[in-house]
Amino acid sequence: MEAIQPACIPVNLCFAANEKYARHLAAALYSVLKNRDTKRLYDVLILHKDISEESQKRILEMEKEGNVFIRFISMEQYEKQVAYDVGAYYSVETNYRLFLFGEMFAKYDRILYLDCDLIVEGDISGLYDVELGDCEAAAVRSEDFRLLSKIKKPIFMDRFPYNVDNYRTDALGMKTPENYFNAGVLVMDLKKVRQRITQKQVFEILHRHNYYYNDQDVLNIVFDGRVKNVDCRWNYMTYIPEQLAKENVNNRKLFEELYRENPCIIHYTSAEKPWNSETKVFGDRYWKYRKEMERKYA
Repeated sequence: MEAIQPACIPVNLCFAANEKYARHLAAALYSVLKNRDTKRLYDVLILHKDISEESQKRILEMEKEGNVFIRFISMEQYEKQVAYDVGAYYSVETNYRLFLFGEMFAKYDRILYLDCDLIVEGDISGLYDVELGDCEAAAVRSEDFRLLSKIKKPIFMDRFPYNVDNYRTDALGMKTPENYFNAGVLVMDLKKVRQRITQKQVFEILHRHNYYYNDQDVLNIVFDGRVKNVDCRWNYMTYIPEQLAKENVNNRKLFEELYRENPCIIHYTSAEKPWNSETKVFGDRYWKYRKEMERKYA
């Protein structure tokens, strides 16, 4: 006798944001809901410490889209546990995702974490449902290392300079440095990883060194050798089209195989964003969702 399948398997999404990024978070979430499979349930968790009631109310209006549940989780009382020098354009809120390994999220077996500086142009459930096999996470390789390796860019940890290549091996101790991933789009099998490592151990890794890439480095240490690489269309970082547009033919050759005509997720990496640069690549895609969202949920 064939087992009856559940009528609906929820898609669990997690964002981490602050009031400064509330509008960008709203645009990102709106793009998710605009392109989703409407037959699925969406359980959206937003980790924050200072998003205003007004901003929360505006975002909660999106529950009217149907089959969407949005909750704001205040992390203010826990922030000291992940306080860290997060560098020029990171914010401490990115560290909140490290709490996903702990008891607070013990009822969640799988979750998809998304940064707020992106927009989604495809059905996100296709990534959420990815088969992990023996892996504990799924992500897209941080392909900027292709160029950083060519120019021998120094990367610092604890004020000590490393070549970009041996940063991953000598500094982070990675066994599979070629799989270093961008953590802005990350599927995690929380049930599986909790059997191997505790939240306390993850925090110990965070505070062990002054990492260049902050908690992204921590996540790469945690998932080293246990991450499934997915196609870059699921995290199409804008430095890819930016490099493909360069006059330098060598730069273009480095990234030509990564060209995707219709990426599912466009991630505005670096400090240059559509809202602070009129020339940001794919900036029109962001403003399309942002303006539509603001007209609908003014």
